[in-house]
Amino acid sequence: KTCCIHAEQRAIMDALKKSNDLQGSSLYFMRIKDNKKTYAGEPYCTICSKMALDTGIKEFILWHQDGIKSYNTEEYNELSFNYKKE
Repeated sequence: KTCCIHAEQRAIMDALKKSNDLQGSSLYFMRIKDNKKTYAGEPYCTICSKMALDTGIKEFILWHQDGIKSYNTEEYNELSFNYKKE
């Protein structure tokens, strides 16, 4: 169960209101906690990754502790499906 929608889902839905073609676009992600930017963490959400694949988004850009990393959406999806929280 969930009571909310992820920021990635909201960004995709908002973009689709303006354009039906998201082919080749990029989705940028970082977290904000207490009004401060924090690192994104590893890919783990299969709902967001599948939605991005279905709409043609080309890549996810995440801000990690060691810098900014680009994942093509298929790679992001695979990593999300294989994510194991410790």
